[in-house]
Amino acid sequence: MRRFTAKRGRIAITLRLLHMGSDAQVLISGGRAHLGAVALAFPSADGARLREQSIRLSGHREDNLAARAARRMAAVLGCAVCVSAGIYYEHITREEIALAENLAADLTERCLAVLANRDVRPPPQG
Repeated sequence: MRRFTAKRGRIAITLRLLHMGSDAQVLISGGRAHLGAVALAFPSADGARLREQSIRLSGHREDNLAARAARRMAAVLGCAVCVSAGIYYEHITREEIALAENLAADLTERCLAVLANRDVRPPPQG
């Protein structure tokens, strides 16, 4: 499992990547880790577009963060990507929420850059 971490102030976000055959499972967490939302993005059968499904637990807001990461990674990697996300900080401010979202996006790009540079993308389907 590959691990990427970024921190600014009290906000620390971790992205973990696990290859599952030709697909990828990604965990994004921060603060008191938990499961708040899950998003799955994958190429359509004809490969012309991405499809996406997501679900969040009641009272949680990580669904957009998970969906963005899943779509981005599925588009670049050309495989199914499932992102599970859970970030919780006591008394988090709007600015810190935006920071957590930006850190998660940065980690997504760092992960993709490492995969591209090392050519360790999940093997092709089929």
